[in-house]
Amino acid sequence: MGEIRSPYFSIDQEHLEDNAQIRSPYFSSGGDYLGVNAEIRSPYISFDTQDYHGDNAGIHSSYFSAADYHGEDAEIPSGTFFHQDNIVENPYNAENFVEQYIVQNTYNAEKLIQQAKVEELYLDLEAGAVHKIGKNLNDGNYCIYRVPGALRKSNEAIYTPQEVSIGPIHHDRKNLQPMNTQKRRYLKEFCNRVVGETRVQHVKFLEKIWDTIENEEENIRQCYEDGSHEVAESDRFVKMVLLDAVFILEYLLRNKDFKKYEDDSLLRRNGLTFWIRRDLLLLENQLPFFILEKLYGHLLQDGEGSYTSFRDLAYEYLNRYTKSPYKPNDNKEILHFTDLVRSSLSFNHPDPSSAEPIGKFYSATKLHEAAINFKELRNECLLDVKFSSTKGELRIPRLQIDHHTELLFGNLIALERCHYKGDEYICHYVKLLDTLVAKPKDVALLIKNNIIDTDRDGASVKILIDKLSAETSEEYSIYYNLYKQLDQHYQDSWLKNSAYFREVYFGNLWRSTATLSATVLLLFTLVQTICAVLSLR
Repeated sequence: MGEIRSPYFSIDQEHLEDNAQIRSPYFSSGGDYLGVNAEIRSPYISFDTQDYHGDNAGIHSSYFSAADYHGEDAEIPSGTFFHQDNIVENPYNAENFVEQYIVQNTYNAEKLIQQAKVEELYLDLEAGAVHKIGKNLNDGNYCIYRVPGALRKSNEAIYTPQEVSIGPIHHDRKNLQPMNTQKRRYLKEFCNRVVGETRVQHVKFLEKIWDTIENEEENIRQCYEDGSHEVAESDRFVKMVLLDAVFILEYLLRNKDFKKYEDDSLLRRNGLTFWIRRDLLLLENQLPFFILEKLYGHLLQDGEGSYTSFRDLAYEYLNRYTKSPYKPNDNKEILHFTDLVRSSLSFNHPDPSSAEPIGKFYSATKLHEAAINFKELRNECLLDVKFSSTKGELRIPRLQIDHHTELLFGNLIALERCHYKGDEYICHYVKLLDTLVAKPKDVALLIKNNIIDTDRDGASVKILIDKLSAETSEEYSIYYNLYKQLDQHYQDSWLKNSAYFREVYFGNLWRSTATLSATVLLLFTLVQTICAVLSLR
């Protein structure tokens, strides 16, 4: 009974005999046969042979190539050997090395393995493992969703990756395939980083991380409400997760040590770094955080040098753009990158204190008319808005609005609507902004007081906030008490009227000068009139 224990292999001969069982991915055959009851389990094997014969042959090795191999009861348990024309003279054969064990020999013999796969799938179905055909079983584990149609319709581009696909939902998009070359390059570089540059080290390490993903496959699939079935085959799914996850790990590590890798084309081009960053924030374009941490754990365990935790690495990368001063607690469960951003932005927030509707609310200029001043709240969580009635100050952390604000908040809103029903903190914040910004002049007031930081005009900022707010439908809010305090303060009419008077007639130097001049002129006119009347007597 022949037994070959590895994925990624090619046979240039005739056929597989009866009851061949293939336990691993990336198998190609154009040639002869493996033998009765052959069981293939091993990685990276290529036969450039005339034929291969042998009963009960057990091949436990990886990266295997030979011209001819014959023998009864032959067993090849050794590490790694290659045909001399392939890779011996060049340990990597440049890109072809990675290409060989990841791409070139992938599923070129689907008809040959179909019988074994169908049999294995049937056994899985009997055992209830129906995820092989794309059905998630555990509804409670969903955390990665397709953006609801109503949201997507408003602006599909902000929910769709443009450069790199992560996970199964957009895996087969044609415009994202060119990045696969970079993923394979990063896989090779990550292996070099962790275990060195020899073939044997690479093989052992790749088997290790392959097994890690394969053991977690069911848990990974259950994170997707919809989409994991689009890569239904188990081996293809594991390969996809491996390439995507290692790409993320290596990319973040290189970003952290940018000067060392400044020749890397993915880091050197500013436009490309922007698109990769935005793609890594998208709700539909995620891998579960736990599998990234597990694979990063192999670097901490096997790699040389000092590395920070993956949570810190991811937070540092993402926070360059979200600029939150707070990192989520280490005991806070993080679902994926979109969730990490939400957790850092909503680290501090008012607690819901009432189930009543939020009641009356006022725009920024209306509040300013009621002698309420706006103060920037520095080094605080974005959602931590506070009102001091004694000082008449509404303190709000600064919000930067730029070219990726709509994408960021759009995906956070989508996550909350799908996963955090009842705890839509970001939605509540956007609704608060919408109440403050009724007109472009409200934006101008907030910009003047350093509450909004942007190079856009007031009208475009208002349009953006209106668009984001339209995707929320919150009658209740964590800011209920804030709305109530502001309403109570506003109802004090003499404050409102005096403030309005100061704003209209003494809002700036020129306006104050004009007001005073007009007042003096009026007084002189009045005095002159009185004098004229008195002179007539």
